[in-house]
Amino acid sequence: PTSSVAPSQVPSVLNVTLSPVPSSVPSEMPSISCFSEYELLAEAVTEAGSNGTGGVFTICPDTVFNLFVPPNSDVLPIVINASDTIIQCGTEGSRNENCVFLGGSRHFELAGSVTGVELKGLTFIGATDVSVGAFGSSNASATFDDCEWSGQDTSKASVLIYSGDKSTDSEVNLLPFVYRLYRN
Repeated sequence: PTSSVAPSQVPSVLNVTLSPVPSSVPSEMPSISCFSEYELLAEAVTEAGSNGTGGVFTICPDTVFNLFVPPNSDVLPIVINASDTIIQCGTEGSRNENCVFLGGSRHFELAGSVTGVELKGLTFIGATDVSVGAFGSSNASATFDDCEWSGQDTSKASVLIYSGDKSTDSEVNLLPFVYRLYRN
């Protein structure tokens, strides 16, 4: 049997929200539009790296990854080993959306000869080692856009660059990196 509906009963706008699984997220993981759990973000970035796909990983606004609190107190940093990986706060990648990495030893590591890596709108507080370690080749590059570092509990730099032959801190050698609106 069929039924008919008068045109006045049909909504003029049909709101449908589709949440496709990004190619950088393994199919067995649930579809995630933004990350609010450190472990899920780390797993998705790791999976993208192992597939060599990169991708955009959005952290939910007003998220604090408290790496001081167990079980996170011994957590490993998020390793970025795929080019064209973007990790951003909210849809705009703005510090105004309050995405904070608090404590822990190291927040991120860049590995290999990755290029097109961007960290956008993130706040890093209180790392006990370097906040971001760049341990790839000298042709690797990354952009820190609207990021802030404060209260680093370390005698090292906030961003440590290692190009295979010598280690430098972020004050000495900024050539492989672009900083926009950087505050330390």
